[in-house]
Amino acid sequence: MSDPSLVRWSFWPKVGPVESGKMPRKKMQENLQRFEVEARKLLAETGADHVVYGRKLYTDDGELEELRFYLMPMSDEEFEDRVAPLKNQQVYAVHKMK
Repeated sequence: MSDPSLVRWSFWPKVGPVESGKMPRKKMQENLQRFEVEARKLLAETGADHVVYGRKLYTDDGELEELRFYLMPMSDEEFEDRVAPLKNQQVYAVHKMK
């Protein structure tokens, strides 16, 4: 049986291999905040409409399955196409003020 105090995580860079591992659940928020800081910088640098920086994936039973990190700038259209249809997930993103 897996350790309930740990959660699987992965980082999906734009180029290069996906990194993955396990982290203590109590470190999830701290890591999401680190990625949020970087996402805000990327939003300012790129002029993107949105930057997705994390997703929590849940099982059909509502159990946290994995935490994924990204730094993915997107236009409004990309965000609508790629994020809106997602199910059983919590998406973390920063958005351009319009």
